Amino acid sequence: MDEWGVDIALTSSQKALSLPAGLGIVCASAKALEEAKTAKSVRAFFDWNDYLKFYKLGTYWPYTPSIQLLYGLRAMLDLVFEEGLHNVIARHNRLAKATRYVSIQTDPIHGLYSCHLS
Repeated sequence: MDEWGVDIALTSSQKALSLPAGLGIVCASAKALEEAKTAKSVRAFFDWNDYLKFYKLGTYWPYTPSIQLLYGLRAMLDLVFEEGLHNVIARHNRLAKATRYVSIQTDPIHGLYSCHLS
């Protein structure tokens, strides 16, 4: 995160991880965690301190996690590591390009034109 100049990065399980929606994935730099200690904003839904306290106890979550999504996340991360992140990104770019091509070739009245993807 230091290399990117980012203090907080977040995503969700359905974004490029081929999982159903339901997991919010958040990473924070040491700077962000330090700043959170003195922040005055209301914490109605999410508080770093809840998670950090339970993490230090070895339980990781202060609330009931979605176990099936965590198993799915582990399986998908294994596949990402096996394929290689650069290859995954390249595959997603190819699929995005193909999707854009198909959407351009779509006739809303008569349906899809035939298309050939190389």
